[in-house]
Amino acid sequence: MTTNAHRLESLQGIVGPEYIRGDLETLSAYAVDGMKPWAVVFPGDIEQVSEVVQLAGKEKLALIPWGSGSKIAMGNPPRRIDLAICTSRLNRVIDMDTANLTVTVQAGMRFKDIQSILGTLEGKSIPHKDPADRGEKDCFIPLSPPCIDSATLGGIIATNSSGPTRLLYGLPRDIVLGVRYVAPNGEIIRMGGKTVKNVSGYDMCKLMIGSQGSLGIVCEVILRLLPLPERSGTFVSTFASLSQASSFVDLLFQTSLLPASVEILNSRAYEPLRPDGAAELKARGYAAAVALEGVQEAVDRMSSEIREMALESGSKGNSYIQEDQHGVFWEGYSNLVPGLSDSYPDLVSFKLNYPISRYLEVIELADSLISDRQLDHALLAHAGSGITMIHILVDQGNTSDLDRIISVAERLLDRCRAIGGNLVIDRAKPEIKRRLPVWGLSREDLMVMKRIKNQMDPLEVFCPGRFVGGI
Repeated sequence: MTTNAHRLESLQGIVGPEYIRGDLETLSAYAVDGMKPWAVVFPGDIEQVSEVVQLAGKEKLALIPWGSGSKIAMGNPPRRIDLAICTSRLNRVIDMDTANLTVTVQAGMRFKDIQSILGTLEGKSIPHKDPADRGEKDCFIPLSPPCIDSATLGGIIATNSSGPTRLLYGLPRDIVLGVRYVAPNGEIIRMGGKTVKNVSGYDMCKLMIGSQGSLGIVCEVILRLLPLPERSGTFVSTFASLSQASSFVDLLFQTSLLPASVEILNSRAYEPLRPDGAAELKARGYAAAVALEGVQEAVDRMSSEIREMALESGSKGNSYIQEDQHGVFWEGYSNLVPGLSDSYPDLVSFKLNYPISRYLEVIELADSLISDRQLDHALLAHAGSGITMIHILVDQGNTSDLDRIISVAERLLDRCRAIGGNLVIDRAKPEIKRRLPVWGLSREDLMVMKRIKNQMDPLEVFCPGRFVGGI
């Protein structure tokens, strides 16, 4: 009996033969940067995850946690990959306590599904009779992560995904109250809870957020909820130039208004999202989208004042969409990248971060570099958060743009680093990843990160080589 046949037999004893796949089609679907595992495992509970991880440690196997795969393009190409552990069967609500504004959910549940249960999508409340439900409030998880249709809670936490509403509601670390995860040695660990107390040593609840699956696999999460806002709306303005759009944003941030998000979009990003009846945007134009959520009086006041600021800044067109259409717009925003990747399978995505006040010069430089190299791109800037996403639209199989794309990334990385920021490659083919620092230039805390990885995962069971500095 071969080694892998023996391992497969052991895995079948853990999860059952029907929950292991080794056919070429499945393995290709779970490939990471062209590297395929030799099996995909679908555990049904945290105990099975623990047993799989223990087997991996014993057999010195490399594991890749997998939710929906919506963010699997992030990270360095793996040094090796033996098994993919898919959490799709871990998709239940464990406890819904809306009376106390918390929910406990398995990590394989899709974000959109739990939001729907909580009553947020399209303003509709969906009734549930599960005995784990307590309370009758309509609530929501205050996050707006990318790929909202497919992203799982585990993937969102592992990649620290937030989105445009981080401006008002914060990051996953502000919302995650506790986690239950399987460590690299197979131990099941619970950290945090509904009542979070001080702990000594590493705060594993926070360490797991943004760890890219390198420290273990999250199986359950406890999340803080908020009541649904009384009113919601989005003010969309179009401008002939980036300078006009930035003048509008600067005026907005000089006020005491509290929008949920403020986004700047170029024409390529705006057109797929353009609300019905809204003004079109010329090739060099920019749009600003401002989300408003809160009590009716505050939302009405903000929309009125924002319209005046937009007109003062030279807006060519203004639209105000509310409630259902507000939700449709931001759901489309979240799903923009999957839509672009359908048309451009070789899409290249960069995430730029920098001091908030420097957003204009970063966007201007990006526009200039990309235009000079005759590349097409969609740009979205979180104006109040110091983050810009650039998606370069590359036709499938086109290798002629490779050097120009790398040149753009190098120049932008140099500039972001010079002003105290960085550049991360969110999505690219392995040929590009091999020629660029995927996680940007390392910082002083890299040695601390390496020590944590070596202490927690000395056998390199989880995601070897995928994270910062080849961790």
